[in-house]
Amino acid sequence: MHKLKILIADDDTITQTLLESLLRHWGYEVAVAGDGEHARTLLRAGGIHICILDWEMPRLNGRDLCWWIKANELNPTPYVIMLTVRDKPDDVRTGYAAGADDYMTKPLDRDDLRFRLATHALKVLRRESDLALTTQMDPVEQYRKDLHFREMQ
Repeated sequence: MHKLKILIADDDTITQTLLESLLRHWGYEVAVAGDGEHARTLLRAGGIHICILDWEMPRLNGRDLCWWIKANELNPTPYVIMLTVRDKPDDVRTGYAAGADDYMTKPLDRDDLRFRLATHALKVLRRESDLALTTQMDPVEQYRKDLHFREMQ
């Protein structure tokens, strides 16, 4: 089965480890970068469907990396989730203005992240127009089933 590839770009190793573990558990393929330049190198190689970017990173911050992603024709064009401690309204607006498709603040809410990733994953699958793949892997429906299962316990 085709797995969507998610890039985690964050200089905090604890955040990297937590996100990587969660994403792999949820069935995604994961690439990790500790700074913006390394993330840009991975993006140039292609195959990244979704990016989770921290704003505060060395060598190239997440906001500028987001601008770069939206200004270049990457294949595929990744959805960008800004995941940061910056929670002021001006920061949120700046993140979206830089091209972020979604904006989340730390500390991370796992269920919220999972739902947002599932939503973006479904958009990616639809965008790629692979109807057979979309039928096989509907992450939103899987998330709903998992929530229902938890409530039943």
